[in-house]
Amino acid sequence: MTTIQDEKIPELTYKTALEILTHLHIVLKLIMVYERNNLGFVERLRDFGAALNEGFHTETEIRIQIRQDAFFVNKIRLKFNVANFFVYKSILEEFLSRQIGTMIFYAGVNDDELGRFSAFLARRDKSRGYGFERLAEDFEAASCPKIQLQKMPKEQHVEVSEKSAIPIYILGVYHLKDLFESEKRSMHLHLTRRWIQSLVNHLMSHESFLIGLTNIKNFQEYTLNHSVNVCILSLALGRHLGLSRPDLIELGISACLHDVGKFEVPNEVLDKPGKLTPEERTVMERHPHFGAGKLAGRRKTEEIPLAAIQVALEHHIKPASGGYPKYLRRKQVSLFSKIVKVIDYYDAITTKRVYRPKTFTPEEALRLMQKNCEDEFDPLIFKAFARMMGVYPVGTLAALNSGEVGVVIENNPLPFFTYRPLLKLIVDARGRKYDGPVVDLAETDPRMKTFRRTIVKTLDPEKYHISVADVLIARVH
Repeated sequence: MTTIQDEKIPELTYKTALEILTHLHIVLKLIMVYERNNLGFVERLRDFGAALNEGFHTETEIRIQIRQDAFFVNKIRLKFNVANFFVYKSILEEFLSRQIGTMIFYAGVNDDELGRFSAFLARRDKSRGYGFERLAEDFEAASCPKIQLQKMPKEQHVEVSEKSAIPIYILGVYHLKDLFESEKRSMHLHLTRRWIQSLVNHLMSHESFLIGLTNIKNFQEYTLNHSVNVCILSLALGRHLGLSRPDLIELGISACLHDVGKFEVPNEVLDKPGKLTPEERTVMERHPHFGAGKLAGRRKTEEIPLAAIQVALEHHIKPASGGYPKYLRRKQVSLFSKIVKVIDYYDAITTKRVYRPKTFTPEEALRLMQKNCEDEFDPLIFKAFARMMGVYPVGTLAALNSGEVGVVIENNPLPFFTYRPLLKLIVDARGRKYDGPVVDLAETDPRMKTFRRTIVKTLDPEKYHISVADVLIARVH
């Protein structure tokens, strides 16, 4: 005889939990663009309500909670990967900016109440002076009895700003300079780990801005600057691929050290303006051996991950044939090496060098990489990278149909708004340079029922003597 204690009580499924978070993300994004009676918004709101109701089959309440940089829907910890990364990032920013620790939806909540709730959040100020206390006060008047907001615990709320990312970037260049120049001294990898942990924390809340900083290109300190950029972009891609925090730290160290072997190559070869001779090419192509050997020699006394040695050796190996060094175990190239291979190539061709007159814009670089993907990269890794960067990568200079010109500062995570990023305007409709506002290309004109602005073409910043890095940095100062 089956007793009550023996009965299996059904629980919320992982699929339903992920659908709830995904539909919350979509609703909060759409309400920023459309009115509550917009048909598209109403349909997405119904999807959100349906996902909640699916959960209410087994639960009396649905709690969406952030704990230690992870989302829980009731007891289910959500795992993040390429497919749902933007959902996670968007909802995380919503929670952190408002100091919300938990959203609770009670059984019986209807679409009308969900609509009022999403419209309420869309109207609320996200500035520093408008904290959770004021949000909670205003929420009492929003008439949402089946929804509750709870404040994020004090010990969990960490202030990580875009402005603080700038010294973190600069610190990385100086740290790597000290690291690479250390011969008899310790490499201080514990400092490297701490720096990478700071990068991971900043990527959680300000990924677009940190990716934007990789538009900083220091001609004189190319290898150092390049290594920092490769580290940041590799970490960002690793997060999109769903790597754990410990794996990200190892990936970051590996990316930092991938070109350490270049310090064994004579400057007259590294910075030669013309084409390398066969002998010089041989010396250049030995830098993976130099790097792997240097790291392997220090591994007994330093905390150098084995993965770093692999990446130093393998980051110029192509998946099919070619590349260097000649590698018998081509099919066993590590995941980290495949990631760094893509990032290393991208940052190299978007950086001006004495031996290459053409510098590719981010958009041009992605098109070239797509063309060469089959020969150069692991196709799945490149696909994830291209998706992360978007149609118009952060730092793209774009001309609009309004006559204005702006710099892309963030991509729109919604698939149907792929071509509608956020831009910082720097040239007005009359062609005059100015410190313009940030505009969302998904914004519509309710009278005309069309988008207010649309990108008509991308521009080469060098041709117009514009430093996109300066534009991105000045925005937070």
